[in-house]
Amino acid sequence: MNTLTVDGSRLTAGEIFGANLEEILISLMEHPSVGNRFITKVLVNGDHYSEEMPHAALEVERDDIDSLELVTHSAEDLSLHFLENGHYFVDALRQALPKIVEEFRLGDEMEANEHFLGFLESLHLLLNMLDQTRLTMGLGVDTEIGGHGSLNGFLDQLGEILGNLAGLQEQSDWIYLADVLEYELDGALAALAAFLPVLKKAGH
Repeated sequence: MNTLTVDGSRLTAGEIFGANLEEILISLMEHPSVGNRFITKVLVNGDHYSEEMPHAALEVERDDIDSLELVTHSAEDLSLHFLENGHYFVDALRQALPKIVEEFRLGDEMEANEHFLGFLESLHLLLNMLDQTRLTMGLGVDTEIGGHGSLNGFLDQLGEILGNLAGLQEQSDWIYLADVLEYELDGALAALAAFLPVLKKAGH
């Protein structure tokens, strides 16, 4: 590895240990240049790198890396970015719902459940980011979110909807499940998109 930079600052490659990309990134996360910041972009030999499977970076040998560039952001930066742009992620989830609803109503259970599982994984990622943002911004669960009550109240409501969906899935009640997705979960997601800017103001 000849060139190593973090946020545009060049480091001595010999300071960083690791026989492959994953080990190198772990070593970098303990380096003062990264500290408690989060690595948000990795460029290997000038090309953007992202893992298609967990631990795929183990397969990228150090000897195959000529240049490694990292971009990092603080937790505060990521939280603000989420509050400003999270509605795009929410909109993408809402746009995925009609197809899943239609598949359940048509009785295409296997296809519907596959898409539903992917949807839930994305939703849980979104909620994890919301929770991390709340902690970073110092927002309590009792924070008021305009006409939507408190953040805690919203999360309780969403938890009830998700619990109901899990029960309906176990019972194979696909029609009712489709109704809950269309008439309850979609509305909850719309509310989430609406109050993200409110959380941003509350955090300042």
